[in-house]
Amino acid sequence: MPLRAVVFDYGKVLCQPQPPAVREALATRLGAPREAFEAAYGRFRPEYDRGTLDDVAYWQAVAQVCGRTLDAKTAQWLADVDARGWSYPNLPLVNWAGQVRQAGFQTAILSNMQRSLRQRLAELCPWLPEVDAAVFSSDIGFVKPEPEIYCQVVELLAVAPQEALFIDDVEANVTGARQVGLSALWFTDVSALRQALSVFPELPPLP
Repeated sequence: MPLRAVVFDYGKVLCQPQPPAVREALATRLGAPREAFEAAYGRFRPEYDRGTLDDVAYWQAVAQVCGRTLDAKTAQWLADVDARGWSYPNLPLVNWAGQVRQAGFQTAILSNMQRSLRQRLAELCPWLPEVDAAVFSSDIGFVKPEPEIYCQVVELLAVAPQEALFIDDVEANVTGARQVGLSALWFTDVSALRQALSVFPELPPLP
């Protein structure tokens, strides 16, 4: 089937990874060693992104694993710093997403994203490209790589899975997309993606 849509992950694709200074600030405020913090941060992330944990519950769970206790005010501070840390644009991908849409393809964002960032996305990220659809895990209660979340985005785009290309920085999410029928590319850096896109000559080139 001809390609009709390109679906972009948000974190570490359309936006840059969190700056190291942000990660240090979070760990320092928790009073936790960096390695312990990173393990705890990732441990509860799927349920935070799914929406079953709110800001306070998530950060208190992280703190508990790190051997700390946390009041609600500090948890909210951590949630704010965390959300802001995911608001730096990856300009080559942001600009290319706009070019893809201008070339006549539909575009979408498909992201595992907690509510505290999701609800502030327009405020924190005015640079986001215009898209035809957006699916966020905390809105629908499914997270990548669960098949339901991919089905939701292709349904909103009104395309067959085989007509969509998905780009994500997490290999498991790429595998999940392929299992549903989408074409999918694992994003590691702009240069590698540019090379991988050579199999889709109908798309505008990635600068």
